[in-house]
Amino acid sequence: MIKNFEELGLSRKTVEALDKMGIKIPFPVQYKAIPLILAGKNVGAKAKTGSGKTLSYAIPIAELIEKQGHAQVLVMAPTRELALQNYEVIKKVAPWLRFAIIYGGVGYEPQFRQLESADVVIGTPGRLIDHLQRGTLKLDRAQIVVLDEADRMLDMGFKDDVEYIISATPKDTRVWLFSATLHSQILKLARKFGVNEFVEAGEEMPSEIEHYFIDYGDKFSNLKKLLKNDQKVLVFSNTKRFTRRISERLRLLSIHGDMSQAARERSLKKFTNGANCLVATDVAARGLDIPNVDLVVNMDLPKDSKTYIHRSGRTGRAGKKGKVVNILRPEDFDVFRRITEDLRLDVAPWESRQAP
Repeated sequence: MIKNFEELGLSRKTVEALDKMGIKIPFPVQYKAIPLILAGKNVGAKAKTGSGKTLSYAIPIAELIEKQGHAQVLVMAPTRELALQNYEVIKKVAPWLRFAIIYGGVGYEPQFRQLESADVVIGTPGRLIDHLQRGTLKLDRAQIVVLDEADRMLDMGFKDDVEYIISATPKDTRVWLFSATLHSQILKLARKFGVNEFVEAGEEMPSEIEHYFIDYGDKFSNLKKLLKNDQKVLVFSNTKRFTRRISERLRLLSIHGDMSQAARERSLKKFTNGANCLVATDVAARGLDIPNVDLVVNMDLPKDSKTYIHRSGRTGRAGKKGKVVNILRPEDFDVFRRITEDLRLDVAPWESRQAP
């Protein structure tokens, strides 16, 4: 096992940037993927949420790219929030580079200006295609394409968009694909673009997470009790309407698809910087790197195992302990049983826990 980043042969400036971030020891996905990437391979990586996937490509970008004033790297993410989080991580590892952050729901002028000199372009598929067709994004000198949360990209129907965008890059452009799963469609997409080295790191459901259920009483009363402890809580609902209702009734922060991008960013910033609770739809279930979430509460039970994994992955990150509490209605029992059996989860009544 690799004990530090120096053993990966990284440059001093990259190691110093990681030191400033308080990052000393590489996670498995990092020490498995980074040597292959630096050796010039097209790499696909499967790793659980919270396992350090972003640094697995941010570090090679820092090692391989110098400031030149044109698009050398393209990072594609399925959502605006993930695009912004990619930017926040990569700019800390490679602060000498220039960036363009490209997503919908905001004005074009700042993006036009950023694209004029960006070394790294980070964006969502729809707006990236918009800029390609306008001629404001040029990828003819791109060296690297990163697909972040590739399985989520396919789930959201972006497969054709991703292929269109990659077709605008040179044939020898390197492709790095990162995903929580590597199912057959992901593998097919990866191989289409020359990805021929694959690494896996860890199981999808972190073992550090404990799973509980509450199957009695009023949902709101139970949630209020869960919020009494001094912990950071992320609450999930299946619909925008119920998310608003929870937020308004209990006066909590929220994030959902009907909010403006600016409002969503304000809520996320407040929650990240100290607010104790955020209510969200599944727009937040993938990839949001919110540190130190102690508890995930499913006010609505997710409809499948994959969504349960993604929600649960917001806690128990980076080796820390976490808890998930499912507030159930009688009609949820069959789905809950199917999910727990599918994922082989040990679940217990919330009141039976050893500690709050």
